[in-house]
Amino acid sequence: MRIKTAGMIVLTLLAMAGLYNYTSAFISSRIYRIMISEQATVGNSAPKTGGAYSLLGSSGQLGSGSLSGGRYTVNSGIVNSWRPAQLSVSSSHVYPNPCTVSRGCTGVTFTRLTLRATIKIYTVSGEKVRTILKSNNIDSVGWDLRNEAGSIVASGLYLYVVTGEGTSRTGKLVIVR
Repeated sequence: MRIKTAGMIVLTLLAMAGLYNYTSAFISSRIYRIMISEQATVGNSAPKTGGAYSLLGSSGQLGSGSLSGGRYTVNSGIVNSWRPAQLSVSSSHVYPNPCTVSRGCTGVTFTRLTLRATIKIYTVSGEKVRTILKSNNIDSVGWDLRNEAGSIVASGLYLYVVTGEGTSRTGKLVIVR
């Protein structure tokens, strides 16, 4: 416990000194671990290589106090979380698959993507349906089941090709009305 407390004090002092850019920041205990990492913020989805940081995890067990210093503040409560962009698209996939519209599916999510990725969706006959470009710090992007002209696509089997950071992956997607 003393090591964790000492580590937290050092982290806070470094942050207050403006040296947080050189620190791998995290808050943890036996119950939780919260990492402070670089993320794109709402309204600014461009990839970031330096600047503001967001928390990944939950700070519900921190109690009623708060930790602050430098350019960040941690308050008790639930924190938004998302997985950061991946190094390759080798584990990328789409969900829900199948997408059953009659059960409320209005779109799908491609996940485990790189910082910049391109998704091309095709019919089984090879006709291109849609191209989706992703360039933000989150590892996923959605597809609203519309083609390039803005029309909702028909039920059927679709093929997709995901490329990013010199890697690629292909897959199948089923849409059921």
